[in-house]
Amino acid sequence: MKYVLSELAEFDIDEIFDYGNYKFGKERAINYLIGLQSHFEALSLNPGIGRSRNEIKTGLLSFPCQSHIIFYRILDTHIRIIRVLHGSRDLPSHFSTI
Repeated sequence: MKYVLSELAEFDIDEIFDYGNYKFGKERAINYLIGLQSHFEALSLNPGIGRSRNEIKTGLLSFPCQSHIIFYRILDTHIRIIRVLHGSRDLPSHFSTI
């Protein structure tokens, strides 16, 4: 199975990189994104390992990755990465339009 990023997930990843680059430097920011990509690939191979997040949205799952949480859905041919949010955020408020 493959993974596909939503537009919001792409935006989240851009923000993660920008913040990491500003706070920690380009090399660490790139390495963090490589770690995220590794998690996306692991989820695409084992989509059922995530935690059900039906309390936020029906069919939504999540999986932690360092300081962030990857939110995704399992579809017929792929998993869709919906959001990649910092664990300290008010998570349900980021899903009102999804």
